[in-house]
Amino acid sequence: MIPYLDLLEVITVGFPFCAFKYIVGQHLVRTGNHLIGYPLLALFVIDTLINSVNLIALLIRRKRAMNACLFSIKAQHGSNQEDFGNSIDMLFSFALVAYMVGMQYLGGLNDLERPIWNIAVVLNVLGAGISRLTHSYRNL
Repeated sequence: MIPYLDLLEVITVGFPFCAFKYIVGQHLVRTGNHLIGYPLLALFVIDTLINSVNLIALLIRRKRAMNACLFSIKAQHGSNQEDFGNSIDMLFSFALVAYMVGMQYLGGLNDLERPIWNIAVVLNVLGAGISRLTHSYRNL
């Protein structure tokens, strides 16, 4: 049986977080901040590969091939602390969203970035709600 909650997490958390990294990275490169923009784009590529591999593995092997993101993989090195790495990635991704919203940069998104951003936000918000509901249901 396909682990639907894991699959849902990849779709509503993993890929949206990748989209945030991509769009903020592109924005920073466009505005001349290459020092942060290019590493952010590299992180986007790595995390997109990780999430793509996990998506395929969940569909075929019924389990993830690896941890959810680069931060969780690095945090697990030598220990069992992947949740800490996932938490860092969540805070980091939400900080990117806060940066774009707080600095009012969303109006500067191009015609490709705008729908990607909107889809990522919608998926991420729905994913957060579904995750919270699932955890609450399990605790009943």
